[in-house]
Amino acid sequence: MRLLAFLGVVLASALAFPRLGLHEGYTRLVFDLEAKTQYQIAQSPDTLTIRFQGIKVGAADVDVSSPQVASYQVVVASNSVTVFVRLKPSVEIKSVVLEDGNRRRLVVDVLASAQATAKPNPPPKGLEPPRPRTQPKVVVIDPGHGGVDPGAVGFVVEKEVTLDLALRLRQLLQKEGIEVVLTRSSDTHLSPDKATDLGLRAEMANSKRNLFVSIHVNSAPNVAQGIETYYFGSVLDPSLLAQVIRENGGGELGRRLTQEAQSVGERLVRDLIAQSNLKFSRQLAHYVQGALVQATGAVDRGVRQAPFYVIRNARIPAILVEVGFANHPEEGRRLQTEAYRQTLAQAMARGILRFLSNGE
Repeated sequence: MRLLAFLGVVLASALAFPRLGLHEGYTRLVFDLEAKTQYQIAQSPDTLTIRFQGIKVGAADVDVSSPQVASYQVVVASNSVTVFVRLKPSVEIKSVVLEDGNRRRLVVDVLASAQATAKPNPPPKGLEPPRPRTQPKVVVIDPGHGGVDPGAVGFVVEKEVTLDLALRLRQLLQKEGIEVVLTRSSDTHLSPDKATDLGLRAEMANSKRNLFVSIHVNSAPNVAQGIETYYFGSVLDPSLLAQVIRENGGGELGRRLTQEAQSVGERLVRDLIAQSNLKFSRQLAHYVQGALVQATGAVDRGVRQAPFYVIRNARIPAILVEVGFANHPEEGRRLQTEAYRQTLAQAMARGILRFLSNGE
């Protein structure tokens, strides 16, 4: 069996793993294998997973944004390499192994499905074509704190700002056909016990939804300002620990929940599926952070990892956004205004929609 002529645009060098090509109607991934390499392929509705044993390659996290593929990640473990390919809707997978002397290649084509590309027959005159049934995207928005827990207090009260932003964001996403679930829609808590409250919020980040965004307002003992976005992981910067403990409930409770979340992070290092989800969370965090900084001109405090309890067990892309500092004399006053809150909500919506559309 011979390889079809490679007519697309080559996006990676011959040393890349995989080598990638874009063609009309399909995206091709070519994996150069050693003779001893073994592999397994599994597919879910939105992810193609290929696990290799007996090969050494580097980790990678690459946006593709072709009509068939959104991105791929190469995750390297001690005795295996796993490639997670994030698929766009209505695609089919075809694969073949090509032998050429001592060379061996796994060729995976991600094609637009026949159902997606077929031209429908025109409806009889006088009849409207049936509306397609598409599964709506579902986004969970978590307005941080609420009820007995005010959160940060300065020129604004955190629980009031986060709820207002969540309601604005819900309206913007619903206009785009997105289904939105709020963890709270009024000044209330899910439980007076903080650990239970955070746990109930976290449970909403389940596999029936597409992504989870927790909204917060920052504070600092010293003058600080800016926007930062987190996805789950270990604290790489010790200076962040006090902030994480505060958002996880504060005091002894916050320290305990932070320690529990950190132990989850250590376990995730050994969970390849969770690692893939964290990479998607990282991508979502960059989209939202970039949109917020561009729209507001605020100080860019970056995308970081931290063990926030509310996103510790998410099996969907999940992030926590700190939209500004409540106690900064300028930023705190900006957060008081409806115009600035609307700007923040619009920017978050743009970042979320960009992630859901898998495009630039």
